[in-house]
Amino acid sequence: MSITRILGRGAVAGVVFCWLALPAAADGLSRFEAAIKEAEKSGQMPPNALAYKSAKTLGDSGFALEDVVLTPPDKGAKSEPITIKRLMVEDFDFDAVDKKLPPNFIKVRAEGIVIGAKSIEGVDLADLGGLDKVTADFQLDYRLDPEHKTMSLNRLEIDVAGLARLDFSMILDGVSADDMNKPDAAMNNATLRTATLTFDDRSLLGKAVPAAAKMQGGDADGWVQMGAALLDGMRAGQGPAALAVLDAVVSYMNDYKHPQGPLRITLNPPGKTSAASAMADIKTPDDAVKALGLVVSYAGTKPQGAPPAAGGAAKEEAVSPAAAAAAAAAAAMKAAAPK
Repeated sequence: MSITRILGRGAVAGVVFCWLALPAAADGLSRFEAAIKEAEKSGQMPPNALAYKSAKTLGDSGFALEDVVLTPPDKGAKSEPITIKRLMVEDFDFDAVDKKLPPNFIKVRAEGIVIGAKSIEGVDLADLGGLDKVTADFQLDYRLDPEHKTMSLNRLEIDVAGLARLDFSMILDGVSADDMNKPDAAMNNATLRTATLTFDDRSLLGKAVPAAAKMQGGDADGWVQMGAALLDGMRAGQGPAALAVLDAVVSYMNDYKHPQGPLRITLNPPGKTSAASAMADIKTPDDAVKALGLVVSYAGTKPQGAPPAAGGAAKEEAVSPAAAAAAAAAAAMKAAAPK
C-alpha cells in the first residue's frame, strides 16, 4: 500500500462521519454532533473514537473542529491515534442526507493530519519508507447538479509534507444522484468531459520504490528498468502523440530519485464515451490518445527508445511489439534480480 493511499484513508477518516444520516437541526455543528451521538448509540462508531478540543459552527451547512483525535478501532493489533490540527467542513448538503440521499455537494479541508508509523492497521511506515510519522493536508470539493446530471470534482488534494502532493479534478456528464451510490452504473452511464491529475514528488518515490523493491527481494533501479522496458516495447507503430506520452512517463520513472518537476496527466475525450466503453476499446497507446485525448507532460522529458526505422524495417518491427517487449523485459528482470 503506498504512503499516498495511507494518507488518503487517514484524511478521509476525518470527514467520514459527515456521511452519516443527520437529523434536522439549527446549524451545521449541532447536526454533526447529533450524528456522532447517534452513531455511537447504534454501534456504527465506537465510543470515544472521535475527540476534539474545540468546535464552532460555520453557518447552516458547515462546522470547524480544532485538535481532533481519531482512535482506530482495536482489532487485536494496537494502532496509534491519528491527530488533525484543524478540520473544516465549509459546505455540506445536509438536506440531501436528511432524506437518506447522497450529498450533492461537499467542501472540506483537513490541516495538519499526523499519522504515526503504526496508525493504520497492518501498515508500518518505518518499514515502508523509514518514517516514524507523516504530516499532511487534505481537501475535497465536489458538486453534483442533479438537474443537468453533471458532477464536478473541483479538487481532491493530498499534500504530504516533504514527500509529495497529489491533485485531481474532473467533470463528468450523465451522473445522477443514484449513480453516486452505484459505481458500476456510473462507469456505464457517465461520460468524462475533462480530467487532470498532477503528482508532484518531493521525496516519496525515492523512499517508497527502494523499500517496495527490497520487500520483494529486488533492486529499485532494476524495477524501474523493467517498467521502462515494458513501456518501450509499446512504441512500435505508434504516432507522435502516443510516443510523447511514453517519453514523458519513462523519463519520470527514470528520474524517480530526483524528479525535475511534477507529472501532469490530462484527459479531454473528443466524444461522449462512457468509461467502461473507452477502456474496452483501448488496446494501444495510440488508442488511449485518440479515445481519451490523453496528454502527459513532464519538464524532464527526454526522447526514449530507438527512432522508428524507415520503409520495410518499420513495418517488420511494428508486427511484433510483444516480442520486443518480452526481450526488453527479460533483460530488465536480469538487472533487477537480487545480487
